[in-house]
Amino acid sequence: MINQLSIDDFYQEMTKKNIGVYTEEEQARLRNSKVIIFGLGGVGGMESILCARSGIGHISGVDPDIFELSNTNRQMLAMTSTMNEYKSVAAERHLKDINPYLSTNFQNVRVTEENVFELMHGHDLVLEALDDMPSRIVVHRAARKLGIPSISMSGSPPHRGFVSAFLPDGISYEEALNIQTQGKSISDPEVTQFVQEIKKKRAQFSVTKGAPQSWADDFCSGKAGWIITPIRATLIAAFSCHEAVQILIGQKPLAAAPKGIYIDMDNLTNPVSVINPECGHWEAYQI
Repeated sequence: MINQLSIDDFYQEMTKKNIGVYTEEEQARLRNSKVIIFGLGGVGGMESILCARSGIGHISGVDPDIFELSNTNRQMLAMTSTMNEYKSVAAERHLKDINPYLSTNFQNVRVTEENVFELMHGHDLVLEALDDMPSRIVVHRAARKLGIPSISMSGSPPHRGFVSAFLPDGISYEEALNIQTQGKSISDPEVTQFVQEIKKKRAQFSVTKGAPQSWADDFCSGKAGWIITPIRATLIAAFSCHEAVQILIGQKPLAAAPKGIYIDMDNLTNPVSVINPECGHWEAYQI
């Protein structure tokens, strides 16, 4: 039956439950939108699924890594059947299974200052779901220079997350997170080291929020990786995609930078809030 449907009939049937939340005109905007996702792991993999199911017409994805067994706790595309497979390949196949008419362009490459503009060119919105701070800066700088909205995210243990929408005419990523690297090349080893130290500070700050001190020490010494649960990754992805869809359909995002959606599931009275930082910026190591 599905194979007998035209492209238009398939799309209308697939997205008809969206109508009423989005108008037909807004859904048409999503169908004509082009989104690129940098990072296809716990957050980015879920973002790709949500974008496809929302009816976004073109999705690009960038990730150089392959799936490992430890990914299966949180990465929705990591399964025993996709072990040792490129995340980009598995993601594209999965999205085509959701919508065989979806336009896609997935690449198993690492984003750099040299290739970011070519990768990003022609898209309407950027979803950043990267592990490392240097690459995050590269992506948001390029989006700003190209005049493309970009969605930022971060997640810290035990159950904290952060999402913010960066608009071309708004505050920059580095300004909003008070990262003192404006105007400096991220490929400069000293700059890279400076930015990487921020994540070590995030690990130690996370101890004040309930993360184990032993883990933070091991992370800072290179003995352990970042810890993240499927719940936290999914929440961050959901709020990131909500911001993306709002922008694509012409509505206001919840948290245009410097505002941020702050998630803390250990806060029993206010686990999710939209915060406008009093001093005009955040501290990158605290989110």
